[in-house]
Amino acid sequence: MNKTLLAAGLGGLLVIGATGFVLSGEGASSSGVQIVPDEPHGERFGLSSSLPIYRAPQASVADALSQGAGRPHWLRAAVEAHNSLAPIDVVDPNSLSQIDTLLLIQPRALTPAEFVALDQWVRKGGRVLLVADPMLVGEPPFALGDPRNPQAIAVTGPIEARWGLELQSGKIGDGAERSVSLGAHDMPVSLGGTFAKRPPTGGSPENSADCELRTGGLIATCAIGKGRAVLVADATLFEDPEGSQQAPEIFWSLLGILGDEPSR
Repeated sequence: MNKTLLAAGLGGLLVIGATGFVLSGEGASSSGVQIVPDEPHGERFGLSSSLPIYRAPQASVADALSQGAGRPHWLRAAVEAHNSLAPIDVVDPNSLSQIDTLLLIQPRALTPAEFVALDQWVRKGGRVLLVADPMLVGEPPFALGDPRNPQAIAVTGPIEARWGLELQSGKIGDGAERSVSLGAHDMPVSLGGTFAKRPPTGGSPENSADCELRTGGLIATCAIGKGRAVLVADATLFEDPEGSQQAPEIFWSLLGILGDEPSR
C-alpha cells in the first residue's frame, strides 16, 4: 500500500558524524533558512525487520529471477549511499558487535535471549531505532498466515517493558493517513499507537531506563546505561517501499534524536 510522505525533519539542526548523532539548535540558520539534516558517512547499520526493506520475499521463481530489476526500498538506498547496512537474522552479541546502530523496524518475534542481548548491548553504548506499530494498515502481499508477510502486530513488548514503556494501540488516527507535527515539520501516521511509562520489569531500579515521551507519546526517547534508544509507535514511514523525496530526511531526523539528551 503506497502512502504519501510529507515534508520531514525534527525541529533541531542535525549534525551527524561518523561515530555518533548530535541534535542541536532550532532547525534554521541565523538567516532564517531551514537547515536540512545531514546524513552520516561510514556508519555500520544493522537491520532487523519483517517489512521488505532489505529484500522483498518472492511469490515465485520467476519473481526471484527478476528481482534484480526492481528498485530497492528507499531506506536501504538512503543508508547504503554512504554507509553499510547488514541484515540481522539473529540479534545476538556477535551480530551486534559488528554494527554501530540497529534499525529494529516491526521485527519478527524475538526470543528471550535476543531481548537480553539487545538490552545489554544498548546499556554498553549501543544505539537503536525501534519501530513498533500496533497494527500495520498495508495489505499483506501473501495469504493470511503466510510467514512471508510483515509482522502485522508489534511483538516487542518485552524490551519495551524492560525499559519502562508500554505500547498502547489505536491512539492516533482512524486508519486514514495523516501527519503528526514534529517541531516545524510533519510525519505521516496511520493508526499510530502511543507509548506510556510504566515500572520497568527486571533488574534493579538504578539500572532502569530514563525515557521521555514526545509528540503525545508517539515517540519515546530513552537513555539506557551508556546507550540510547528512540522508539516510534507507527511504521507508516517504512511501509511504503517507494517513499517520497523527503522520506530519508525524516529517517535521518529520527536518528538524530539518538544524540539528544532527555529532559529531566
